[in-house]
Amino acid sequence: MDYCDWLDSIISPFYNPTSSHQDRIIKALQRSKFRADYFSLSSSASGNIPSAEMIAARGVYLMKLNVGTPPIEIHLYFDTGSIVTWTQCAPCYNCFRQNLPLFNPKASSTYKTVSSNSKTCKSVDGSYSRARDNTCSYALTYMNKSYSRGIVSSDTVRFNSTVLRDFIFGCGYENAGTYGVNMCGIIGLGKGQGSLITQMGPRIGGKFSYCLRYHDPFSNSSESSKIHFGNKAVVSGSGSVSTRLYFFRHVYAVGLKGISVGKKKLVLTNSLSNSSKILGLFNEKIVVDSGATLTYLPKKMYSALEAAMRKEIKLQHADPVDEMLRVCYKAPPDGKMKGIPVVTVHFVGADVKLSALNTFLKASESVYCLGFVPRNGVAIFGNLAQVNFLVGYDIKKMTISFKPTDCSKQ
Repeated sequence: MDYCDWLDSIISPFYNPTSSHQDRIIKALQRSKFRADYFSLSSSASGNIPSAEMIAARGVYLMKLNVGTPPIEIHLYFDTGSIVTWTQCAPCYNCFRQNLPLFNPKASSTYKTVSSNSKTCKSVDGSYSRARDNTCSYALTYMNKSYSRGIVSSDTVRFNSTVLRDFIFGCGYENAGTYGVNMCGIIGLGKGQGSLITQMGPRIGGKFSYCLRYHDPFSNSSESSKIHFGNKAVVSGSGSVSTRLYFFRHVYAVGLKGISVGKKKLVLTNSLSNSSKILGLFNEKIVVDSGATLTYLPKKMYSALEAAMRKEIKLQHADPVDEMLRVCYKAPPDGKMKGIPVVTVHFVGADVKLSALNTFLKASESVYCLGFVPRNGVAIFGNLAQVNFLVGYDIKKMTISFKPTDCSKQ
């Protein structure tokens, strides 16, 4: 249930003006690795079928919402691999710096704490009781030793015209780690008790979709796109493909048959056996994760991909900025990566074709590196590979759909 992946600015929540671009790249890659290593509440709602604004910056994505009465704007890391939502709260005893004002529960007329002996307290991941004052506490520790600790709470949450009353979340009073100044916390969209999807209830029918917009990781500006819920989240029409959705605890996974570079099919499913054993899933699955930038492949599959890409691409090689990124090229003078073959990811019953935008990340102003890495463990389909796709989840039908889309127009 790790939260961050790469680049010190998640709009830009990991941004530190004293860090160089390369420093932020290296820290981000470390977070991406920590995230991959990890995988080895009640509410009432009113309002229209909802959508929310997502902000893209430096390779990561934030969901914009308001909490409390009167409402305070917060930006939370958008994570389909988590189920717990939390935000920093005042007074903060040991917290990371954030640009937006801290949420002060004492200033909200609709704020409540969750009782330690309630069913809600027992259902929240990472929660425990504090009999001394009858409050329900939580403690979340991530694989990179970042953590959040505080009180399980409820309050009114708003985004666009949607109002979620008695929304369960963590009010974090001790938070430390690789967080950044434009990030207030995390919003969990995984499958499980306490996630945003569960708390929105039957009105959305288990449906949500998002469109991750491309953003230059070295730009100081931010870009926005949308996340939709309910009937508005259905992905269909020309170009859309669908595959079965599997669940493991709170994460989403799909069947993976293989991968192709151009017209050459590389490795089939037997190379995914290690991933399935660690996850406890069936053979040949890959986790679809909005919170990981990179895509992680079994070593045999990755080795075949790397060899094929090196053979096809004629650009000038560059030294990697990090040991995780093995295939790097110098950017042409016009900044356009030419001659990059299409990489097709073969899910069961659905072929998703990835352009250079999805397969290469901008590691510095003059270097692009392959955004796939090898590992013995869980295969992960990261957010770089999902850029400019409308991705729709239907939890009831157990399907996920992909449709090539210009997300800047969503």
